[in-house]
Amino acid sequence: MTNRSEWLRILIVKDHPGQLETLVELLGEEGYHVVGAATVAEALECAKCEKFSVAVVDLQLPDASGIQLVHLLKSMNGRIRVIMNPAFASLDSAQKAVNGGASIYLEKAVSPSELLGHIRRAFRDQITQYTIELERALVERTAALEEREERFRQLAEHIKEVFWVSAPDQSKVFYVSPLYETVWGRSCASLLENPRSLWDAVHPQDRERLLTLQPEADVAGFQGEYRIVKPDNSVRWVRTRTFPIRNQYGEILRLAGVAEDITEQKRVEEALTKTERQFRQSSRMEAIGTLAGGIAHDFNNILTAIMGYTELALATVPKGSRTQRNLQEVLTAGHRAKHLVLQILTFSRQAGQGKKPTPIHMVVREALKLLRASIPSTIEIRQSLKTEATILADPTQMHQVIINVCTNAEYAMRETGGILKIALEDVEVTEDLARMISGLQVGPHVRLTVKDTGSGITPEILERIFDPFFTTKPIGEGSGMGMAVAHGIVTGHGGAIVIDSVVNKGTKIEVYLPTVPTPVWERVVEQGPIPIGKETILFVDDEETIVHLGKELLTQLGYTVEVYTSSVEALNVFRQDPHRFDLVITDQTMPALTGEALSRELLRIRPDLPIILCTGFSHVMSAEKAKALGIQAYLMKPLAIRDLVPIIRHVLDKTSSPLAGP
Repeated sequence: MTNRSEWLRILIVKDHPGQLETLVELLGEEGYHVVGAATVAEALECAKCEKFSVAVVDLQLPDASGIQLVHLLKSMNGRIRVIMNPAFASLDSAQKAVNGGASIYLEKAVSPSELLGHIRRAFRDQITQYTIELERALVERTAALEEREERFRQLAEHIKEVFWVSAPDQSKVFYVSPLYETVWGRSCASLLENPRSLWDAVHPQDRERLLTLQPEADVAGFQGEYRIVKPDNSVRWVRTRTFPIRNQYGEILRLAGVAEDITEQKRVEEALTKTERQFRQSSRMEAIGTLAGGIAHDFNNILTAIMGYTELALATVPKGSRTQRNLQEVLTAGHRAKHLVLQILTFSRQAGQGKKPTPIHMVVREALKLLRASIPSTIEIRQSLKTEATILADPTQMHQVIINVCTNAEYAMRETGGILKIALEDVEVTEDLARMISGLQVGPHVRLTVKDTGSGITPEILERIFDPFFTTKPIGEGSGMGMAVAHGIVTGHGGAIVIDSVVNKGTKIEVYLPTVPTPVWERVVEQGPIPIGKETILFVDDEETIVHLGKELLTQLGYTVEVYTSSVEALNVFRQDPHRFDLVITDQTMPALTGEALSRELLRIRPDLPIILCTGFSHVMSAEKAKALGIQAYLMKPLAIRDLVPIIRHVLDKTSSPLAGP
């Protein structure tokens, strides 16, 4: 701001020393700051050093005219008021003085007191000019401010972000844009009255994290994402940026904030993350399944030999002998190994188990009865079975899925207790849902939901939950196959498993399974004594041990058996006399010519030929595909005598009957 001494500066330019001294003294007594000069050159030097409000100039000066000095002074300071004091008054000189910029022209010499009056008048004129200019500037500034305020209002109301301005400590909010009411669900007036409500809306789980960033935010601003809770308890995600507004000295005057609603973006990211996680799990399961299937193929061939020769040995030793008991233990161990391989194949989605129309709610009820007897009383079971839909499934496997999933939930609540909720309901899988959940097909499904209030699962463990033999349980409390087997069973039935878990909140597992509209009843073949026969059988397998075993077993039961380890050689033999054989038993995985390809050639030569296709594992063959090819039976290795022989007899009797269909 201009101080008083700057306003009261006067320059006196007179070439008469006595008059100059008198005027300087007189004006100094009146409170003015007066500088005297005798020449134009001196006056200009003084004007360069100081800023004068008024100048008293003689018309005639030793080194130049006063009119020339007026021009120069006005060019240096346009606001200066100049009083021209003539030595020789004339109309022409007066006109030149006014045109040159003199504010007051004295037509005749005046006394010092009269000159003082003219100086005061010059100061009044200057104040008046300042006032007018100030008023004009205020009017222009007010209009500019109003225009800027209107632009700011329009911008703040139309941008997609919430904008606010607050005190540096956020104790007062000066402005908040209207979008705040939509995102936060609260009125702008309530925030202006209570700035704390901006912080109170932050989700409790995010407050501690934001508090750690607050000290730095006060100085350098803040940027981060967090959740807010609206009055209706709905949750929104926002991304906020705050930045300080400083003055020229670096002091923080205001704090500005911008918040963007990113709820939909978060939902899309979560869906993509879930899809990506499911894709990785699916790819990993497929790779592990391929490996497991390859191992199972070789292992089943070994088990077939072990179990078959053990049965042969049991038929030749005395009943009740130690040898019989030992062989029986070997056979029992073989059956255990068989079930282990089936479990691995089930996990890898390669098991060819028998499926039939199954009312899933009945399986759930049976499983829950078993669970209730084994789960601690501190865990409450709540069930809600809202459908009696039928699925095409293996009931034993479905029972295993329910037990495995619920056992995991029970383990999470074993120490603290809690609530185990099991719900079963119909659900229509839409195209959108099928895209979100890998493995699902569009159509009617049942959804089994198992929800617990346990400790939850961390993201790191959730990534590996379907990995075989991965477990967080201590040694002796679990093998880690539970969820892997459940996953294999469900996907093998055309369904999917979805897991959602929050640490310290609990876990929800959803199992989707496709339904079938009407039951398809199957004929059950009663198992009786081991039947015998006299037909001729062509037995094909690339394992020497198995073909020798097959020949010995079937020969003992009365059949004539020809065995080959080469499917190409077997095909050539068959071509020589197609009607010499009553039945062909072939392995699927054969070198040069697979069991499927061999069967196609055999049926092309003789369409009525009964064929039994066996496999320990196959990527390309299934029971449905075998049936479509015209193959009478599709069997999974290893096979015991009591499993294989009744099927042989059933296939032969069916095809030899005059009433047998195609």
